[in-house]
Amino acid sequence: MKPKEIRSESNPFFKKLQKLTSSRGIRKFSMAFLSGPKNVKEVLEEFPSVCIGIICPSIEDLGPELWDTELPSYVLPPALFGRLDVHNTKKPLLIVRVAPFDEWSDVHWPRGCTLFLPFQDPANVGAAIRSAAAFGVKRVVLLKEAAHPFHPKSLRAAGSSVFRVSLLQGPFLADLVIHSVPLVVLCPGGRNIATYSFPQSFALLAGLEGPGLPKTLTRGEMVGIPMQPGVDSLNAALSVGIALYQWRVSMGRF
Repeated sequence: MKPKEIRSESNPFFKKLQKLTSSRGIRKFSMAFLSGPKNVKEVLEEFPSVCIGIICPSIEDLGPELWDTELPSYVLPPALFGRLDVHNTKKPLLIVRVAPFDEWSDVHWPRGCTLFLPFQDPANVGAAIRSAAAFGVKRVVLLKEAAHPFHPKSLRAAGSSVFRVSLLQGPFLADLVIHSVPLVVLCPGGRNIATYSFPQSFALLAGLEGPGLPKTLTRGEMVGIPMQPGVDSLNAALSVGIALYQWRVSMGRF
């Protein structure tokens, strides 16, 4: 499809695209940008139904795989493209559809792990989603505190993995109540996760960056990652990745 050229910052469509660099704009328009040639290629090939359009800094950047697609494409001058290319990739951006997240409820739990994320740093949200997809988690519940998983920083970390798990909307961390399956809580000082026997179905919860877990959280099996003396915590997303790896190891297969 022949690309359309956008030359002015006053162009209504460009103004709309600019708003997709924030969580508020993503929620309002149900769209987001995906950057990085590998991510763009994977999503175009594996998840074509979520693809809306392609944005390029020049016609020359439309390679065969992009030129032959039926998706609308837009060419912007470098100054305008740079406002959208927040990671300075200088490569085509893919506009993807962001469907509303279904509400999570404490019923119909699938086998395996359902991951609950309160992380406020979008990079941590994206990295945790990537780990979830890598280790076979089918559902990720985003608590009300959590950054938007389609924020540019989150998508940079998650890549195509954001489409490989089911994303659900949960309550605030302090309001989270789970009765139907065991709640496994990551926290410093918890029992050694390497010796923990994971249930067939369970919820895995990590605390907020910094504050950790609310004092109102009184139930759940507390597990921790053993560390050398002098180190009392790990990056939030890294802790989730280690915990999910340990779960898969305990199952004896990947």
